[in-house]
Amino acid sequence: MTALQLPDYREQSTQVKERFDALKNRPVELSVNALGKIFHGKKDVESLRDINLAVHNREFLIVLGASGCGKSTLMRILAGLETPSEGVALLQDQEIQGPGPDRGMVFQSYTLFPWLSAKQNVMFGLEQTVGKGKETESEALQWLDFVGLAKFADSYPHQLSGGMKQRVAIARALANRPRILLMDEPFGALDAQSRAQMQSLLLQIWSKIDITIIFITHDLDEAVYLSDRILVLKPHPGRIAELIENPVERPRSSDQFLEPKFLAIKQRLEELIHPKLSEPEAPVFRMTQVGNEVE
Repeated sequence: MTALQLPDYREQSTQVKERFDALKNRPVELSVNALGKIFHGKKDVESLRDINLAVHNREFLIVLGASGCGKSTLMRILAGLETPSEGVALLQDQEIQGPGPDRGMVFQSYTLFPWLSAKQNVMFGLEQTVGKGKETESEALQWLDFVGLAKFADSYPHQLSGGMKQRVAIARALANRPRILLMDEPFGALDAQSRAQMQSLLLQIWSKIDITIIFITHDLDEAVYLSDRILVLKPHPGRIAELIENPVERPRSSDQFLEPKFLAIKQRLEELIHPKLSEPEAPVFRMTQVGNEVE
């Protein structure tokens, strides 16, 4: 069987090229300049080094990289939960100096209050910004309807599936109408079917709301399926390996997963994240008897 000849992952159709030209003409929503982070302790650990990036309005940016490349640290700095050791992160030209309603955060764990219903969880954030009242309740119900959970407004987290809990978490994050939605592996704990459904839902939400999304994942298919651009970080410390413009046309569907363009960019991501290492001449040690081989 001959190997499949894949196109260059940098090749773009006219449609994709025009889309990126339009994207680059939009205002810059968020930028980081010479960003670095060192965690101090008995032994200092450098997590990020010299990260430079500009994210445009309504862009869908994926952050990808091997374990230890500082993806979550970068996300926490953008959320205002960590401060950089050097450089600066700017939201609409204003330095990020702490959490704020202009950024919504969705984590891998559902982070819902178990003693509050779905509606009350969504209302919680709204009450911190606009106060309590019937308007707050009405808006919370609208957001639950938006993510398809209007019938479960009075259900508690333990009564909801994993995917439904993440929908509530997304509704809660969106209720404050943030400029940017930060998502740290939000679908990592879901089964394959629920994950696919949530990916599709997220693309629908993104298409209907004026919001910029920055999304961490380990899943290469998910990265290619969702993204406009993919920021690939290399580890120890986290540095930019490549910022890739996704050549796969929108709108996206699961049918594209086997298309040559999809496979080409996925292959490039695999090369960046898991580079081939030369095999050692001999194992350092063995814990099996000679002759009891598996290959």
